[in-house]
Amino acid sequence: MKTVPTYSLYGVNSSEPLLDQLHFESIASRSQLYAWEIKPHRHERFLQILYIHTGSGEALLDGRRERLSGGSLITMPPHHVHGFVFSPDTDGIIVTMTESYLRTLLAGVPGTPKLFEHPRHDRVGRRHALASTLALFRMEMEGVSAWRGAAASALLTLLLVGIARLAEASGSATAQASSRPARHFQQFQQLLESDYRAQKEITYYADAIGVTSTQLNRICRQLAGASPLQMIHARLLAEAQRDLLFSDLDIKQIAMTLGFADAGYFSRFFARLAGQTPTAFRESGRARLPAFATRDA
Repeated sequence: MKTVPTYSLYGVNSSEPLLDQLHFESIASRSQLYAWEIKPHRHERFLQILYIHTGSGEALLDGRRERLSGGSLITMPPHHVHGFVFSPDTDGIIVTMTESYLRTLLAGVPGTPKLFEHPRHDRVGRRHALASTLALFRMEMEGVSAWRGAAASALLTLLLVGIARLAEASGSATAQASSRPARHFQQFQQLLESDYRAQKEITYYADAIGVTSTQLNRICRQLAGASPLQMIHARLLAEAQRDLLFSDLDIKQIAMTLGFADAGYFSRFFARLAGQTPTAFRESGRARLPAFATRDA
């Protein structure tokens, strides 16, 4: 039974911890082992940053198809499905870090971790400050100079701040990130990510956060433009769509993994939110995917 693979690193079983919370490698060192093709997968606990110095390719980012070229900077947070095909002349780097390490590096910049919650594809020209930071970071990681770890951490922090600035400039920041409502909203998001399959009641989340259901509803509408229930449903829908596109689970199996006791109810739920049945979504969605995303392993 094929499901969406979950990796710590490409092709590495997810039960293996990421040593020292940070991993660095060139694109070629890993992808050439797989004929320059990394099939769709996701990570549960790791953020990845991929940068192409030269070369080209194609990325699949949560069902969205993106052309890659020199200067492409991909930021991929946990839980999001992604895959790549690179040309054999591609030169670039992949940085993988734990969420806890990300938060440690950004501890002095409150509110910025929220800017890393969604996949990004930015274009970084050779004269952009981030291009210089990436080149220096690569030099440190591939070298053996004294104080290499300290230098790499400083450069990685600078890189993360640069990405956060790009995200903020493009309008992905949540207003008043340091306010109490924003902190409650972030707690709700974290709890939702852990418990969405159980389809908990709104009161469960409100009690866990320490607010009333009315307050939680107001916070979510203010910061996300949606009610808590709508956010729960949206999270369930997103996971259902991923399973329909990237796994061979049947409708009943997908329904069960998402906490639906009845496949018929799940199908009606999906059709109401997506505007088409699960089967129709699977057929039309797969027809639009690049070939490498649907070929058998």
